[in-house]
Parts: sequence; structure tokens; C-alpha cells
Amino acid sequence: MPCSAYTMITLPKAFCARMQDMLGEEYPAFLASYERDMQRGLRVNLCKSTRDDFLNKTRLPLRPMPACEDGFYLDCAETGTGKLPAHHAGMFYLQEPAAMLPIAAAHIKEGDYVLDVCAAPGGKSTQIASRIGESGLLVSNEFVSSRAKILHSNIERLGVKNAIVTNTDAMHLAAWYERAFDVVVVDAPCSGEGMFRKNPLAIEEWSEENVAMCAKRSYEILDNAEACLRDGGLLVYSTCTFSVEENEGLIARFLSAHENYEILPLTSGVREMTAKGLAIDGCDADTTLCGRCYPHITGGEGQFVCVMKKGGDGQRNPIRDTLKQPDKAEAAALGAFFDEVFISGKAPTVKKLGSQLYAVPAHMAVNGVCFSVGVCVGEIRGGRLVPHHQLFSAYGKDMKHTWDLSSEDERVMRYLHGDTVSLAPHEMTDNGFGCVLVDGCPLGGAKCVDGVLKNHYPKGLRVQGI
Repeated sequence: MPCSAYTMITLPKAFCARMQDMLGEEYPAFLASYERDMQRGLRVNLCKSTRDDFLNKTRLPLRPMPACEDGFYLDCAETGTGKLPAHHAGMFYLQEPAAMLPIAAAHIKEGDYVLDVCAAPGGKSTQIASRIGESGLLVSNEFVSSRAKILHSNIERLGVKNAIVTNTDAMHLAAWYERAFDVVVVDAPCSGEGMFRKNPLAIEEWSEENVAMCAKRSYEILDNAEACLRDGGLLVYSTCTFSVEENEGLIARFLSAHENYEILPLTSGVREMTAKGLAIDGCDADTTLCGRCYPHITGGEGQFVCVMKKGGDGQRNPIRDTLKQPDKAEAAALGAFFDEVFISGKAPTVKKLGSQLYAVPAHMAVNGVCFSVGVCVGEIRGGRLVPHHQLFSAYGKDMKHTWDLSSEDERVMRYLHGDTVSLAPHEMTDNGFGCVLVDGCPLGGAKCVDGVLKNHYPKGLRVQGI
């Protein structure tokens, strides 16, 4: 049975009792939110576009979010947004509004080194990438290998050049990256109470025993992850759940064990979209400085966010670099391809991790076992480079040949379907590889042969049924 006549879904009775005790007179408004459709959200990808440029080109019904200048409420119920050419090109990321708040609160700035410990599917990592610019470094970690693949695919689509994707646990990260980051983000795996509207499976899996298990696991992750933070850096902890055990109670326990941390007030925009955290008896720290997102307040789903500052004022520890240089044959193949394809001076630096070739900014250093590094360049076959899609997604604007199509051009959907595309006389270029753009944003690779673009968009990403 539903726990109230308000609800359109069946909520666990024990959960309802917890929320009623937590919210008091606000509880009916909280329950009423389950009658309404989810509020969708969208974030502009500043790695590939600007906010104003995107707004000038989109027809999507958007409302600005007060906490996040590149974040918007998406006011449409249809589900075809992810099929738009702009989405394929990585101009935006579909992200639930409350999920944008932890990074909006994190005071991340250009050039920062940031570790995202529990990163899949990639919303927070790509939001971080938009803020650190190409001079920063992002290490984006996911413990579950299948989810690490999803994480990597989103980093690839959004054209992030300076991310390292790892597939390990927080204990290994602490060993590899001691005090190496300005900001560490722990969006902990939780009981998912805040996702009940979005993910009914979370309701089936909920129990008070699971809440306790998640709290224990999240504390272990946070306790290990903090070792990666330099003195004076910021530790951001978030969940998508409401339970005190996984939120303020966990923070109180952490601060008791780590007296060199203090909770910081949230930014004004984030505070506008959240309720205050709950006070914890016996805790010297003010946990009301944390933020809680409720669907009847935020409009989005559930989220908890806490920003803590580590004591002291230290520099980042250097990261030991395990990358190697390409061998002589690989360097020759890379040089020939780059001379043909890239504008002079725009070709990226390439290094090796194992047998794989990656384009990496000069400041990037890699330690530990990685899922991917920077941008995959491709592979050498018969002495020639066969380029990878990620090279076009990240570096397409730096190529000599670009073919910029309007999102309204029917050839864009033909390209996404995997078809060849014919160029108009004024679009003609020399034969060779280049990048197809949509509204000025890199979409994917093609090879021009006598005015026809041979399609190099990956088969697994192609749009079916047109």
C-alpha cells in the first residue's frame, strides 16, 4: 500500500516514518511531490560550447538554475532530447538538477587538480572538466568496470582532453595519489532514497539494513579518499539519499576522526535551492551548513552536499608519471597523419600507456592502473594511423578540414546514421581526414574523397531507423 493517498508509487513504510519524523509539517508537501513528473535538467558543456552560444542555437525550453550558471531546468516531457545532433556532439549533458549542486558548491577553479572518486556515469566529472579548463587535471574513478565504460563514453562524447579514467577502489587511489589534488569529490554510492521517483528499483532494494551497509561503505570511501587531498584543499561529499546515517551522521563521525577539517558554508545559489542540514547531537561541527535537496523544494530529486576544508596550506604532491614515448615507427606514423590533418602547431602531444597511444596535455602525469588517459589517438595499422573517434570529438576544431553543418541540415542525421555525405561546391576541400561539425561543435570524423565524406562515425553510436 502507498504510505499516503498523495503518492502515485508505493513507498516503504519504514522510509515514510523516517521522512515524517525528519520533515514534520513539510511531510505532506514532500509526499505530494511523488504525484508529479520528474523535473528534467540540462547542463551546457563548456568544454565544447559557451552558454550564450548554446542558448542562441537551441530551441529547447530551458529555465536557468540559480546555483549553476551552465545548468538549466528542462521543461519538456518528451524523451527525444538525447537523440538530438547537439547531444551527439556533446554540446550538453542531460543531468538531474539536484545532481549539479555538489560541483556548483565545490569552488573549483581553472587549473585545479580534481579527483572524482565515484564518478559514473560522468555527470559530475564532466561538470568538473568544464570548470578546470585544459590547464587542470581530472582523475575520474569508477569501481565497477561496466560503469567505468559508461563513464569513459561520456567523457569521450563531451570532448574532455585532460581526464584520466581509473577503475579501482579508494584505497588504491590513496596509495597512488597522496595529497595530489586541490579538490576531492566523493559522490558516495548510497541507498538511493532521493531517486525513488527516477528509479523504482531503488524502492525494491531499500531497507534499514541496506542504509546501514551503505553508510559503512561510504565512510570507508571518504576516509581513504581524504588522503588524496593536499593541505588546504576542499573535500566535497554528496549522496542522493535522505538518511541521516549516510549524510550528517557520517560527516559528524568523519570530523570526529579528522579534526583538521571544517565544514564550509554553501554558496548562495546552492543554499537557495536546498534546505539546511540536520543538527547532530554531540557533534561540535555545525552540520546545518550542509545542504539537503528535497523534491518539494528543489524541483529535482534528492541530494545531500557537504563541503569541507582541510587544515593547513600545502602544495600538491607531484604525480609520478608512468607514460612512455612512442617508438620510432609509431612516431613516424603519427607525424605523417598529424602533418596531413592538423593545423600547424595544433597537433597534440602523444604518449603511450602500455601499447595504447594517447593525446595528453603536457602537464598531465599518470600513476597507477588506468582505464584511459587523455584522448585515445587510434592504432597503427600497416605503418599508418587509423584514428579513433575520440580524437575528432576532442581535437576536431584544430583540424585543417572541417565541415560545419547546421543542426537543421538533413545531412547531419544521414551522417549520424552512418551514411556518406555529399559536399556542396562551396564546401569542397582537399581529400583526406577531417571533422564534421554541427553548429560549430565537433561531431565526428570523416574522410573526404572527391567531394564525398566517407563516414567514420562509430557503428555503436549511430542512429537507427532514419
